[in-house]
Amino acid sequence: MGALEIGSSGASRLIAARRVPRPATPPRRGAAFDHSRLARALAAAAPDGWRVDYGSAARSSDLAAYRRDLAAADPSSLSRDEQLAFWLNAYNASLLSLVAERMPVQSALDIDGAFSRVRFRVGRTELTADEIEHGIVRRFGDPRVHFGLNRASVGSPPLRAYAGADLGAALEDNGRRFLADEQRGARGDGERVVVSRILRWSAGDFAPVGTMPSALGTLLGVLRPARVLPAVRGLLPERLRDARRIGFLEYDPAVNGG
Repeated sequence: MGALEIGSSGASRLIAARRVPRPATPPRRGAAFDHSRLARALAAAAPDGWRVDYGSAARSSDLAAYRRDLAAADPSSLSRDEQLAFWLNAYNASLLSLVAERMPVQSALDIDGAFSRVRFRVGRTELTADEIEHGIVRRFGDPRVHFGLNRASVGSPPLRAYAGADLGAALEDNGRRFLADEQRGARGDGERVVVSRILRWSAGDFAPVGTMPSALGTLLGVLRPARVLPAVRGLLPERLRDARRIGFLEYDPAVNGG
């Protein structure tokens, strides 16, 4: 989701992302990457995950050190879940740092090329946020990643640090928390459930056709976004699970500052 304007340009972003190598085949013995510095930085700057103190993030020696760790790392040496946790955290930490450095801004979209041109040093290479998301993270084939990507915006799921050991549970927990928020995630509207527009943009991943992501899956997501509802029903608050129709909230791109 190259951020906030994804719906109309998903297919073109997929084409661009094909230039980025697919995630490396994980080794037989799993290795771990230390995300404790990011966890400490977020505990200080975003203790509830929703509101970020960007001044604290800008001053954080833990965040600065973590980004140096990301730059020097070899993610191909990690197990599959550790790789995915690495790239989710890399995406979030990179955008967090970028917005912190450029404050005051009203939205990450006010930073020219924040998602498509600004390059971040991660895993011994330089990548844009869009390349990390579309070229790497989505290619792991797990739609729950859309509950883990934080775009430094009010409309994003909560910000947290991930680890490979409990990655699936953490993504589902973040999804439940996100969808329980009536302003950002999901709420009832008569006989419908109205959910985050992120789920409309990523409907082709929640109900994929072939390998995720795919141009066909993206197209079907655009044409039939209601396909996402069965895939996320179990993560919705219980009061919303019986809904058979779906609508989509407006996305708030404002910076999630405290």
